[in-house]
Amino acid sequence: MRGFILHTQLVKEEDLVVTILTENKILKLYRFYGARHSVINIGYLIDFEIEKTIVNIDRLRNIMQIGFKFLLDNEKMFIWQNFIKMLYSHLFDIEEIDNFYFKLLMNIINEFDRNPKRVLIENYIKLLKFEGRLSKFECFLCELPIKNRVNLARGYLCACENCIPKTGFEIEKIKFLFKNEKTTLLNNQEIEELYKILSLGI
Repeated sequence: MRGFILHTQLVKEEDLVVTILTENKILKLYRFYGARHSVINIGYLIDFEIEKTIVNIDRLRNIMQIGFKFLLDNEKMFIWQNFIKMLYSHLFDIEEIDNFYFKLLMNIINEFDRNPKRVLIENYIKLLKFEGRLSKFECFLCELPIKNRVNLARGYLCACENCIPKTGFEIEKIKFLFKNEKTTLLNNQEIEELYKILSLGI
């Protein structure tokens, strides 16, 4: 079985409870610390087996890490792990899950070398669409249509400049992003702003 490590919790010296996102489940498994232990870290993609137990939590066994290109790039891993932490909070307490989320993470790691922040923003739009949360171009505060420049709040909720008085984004660029899931029209400064908003939480 394959899965992404979403979270680890230390118990009993160096044992761990590990939360893993697989194709259709989010599992919590107990992992004993041993002499021949594999490295466990948030964001890692692993192949593993489950050992059934008579107690409340099954055991994580025969772990093999599946490498990806940016694994040894500290800056990219930092961005990746921050996203995984947000996803863990977003999916907290869910057990059965659509395979969309596993496929989304696979898509991200396959594209991540291109430009991590752009890749996350584009895939975040896919996530918002899948969950039916992608904002329409009406201000979520005053509910009036937005015509020229648009401000974005957490969850990329659209707001007008009257309700959130700051510069915002050209509306055509954000419309293109929302429709095509591409950051092509956005410059690096705009990407930084969008990434900051994404970092507020999924």
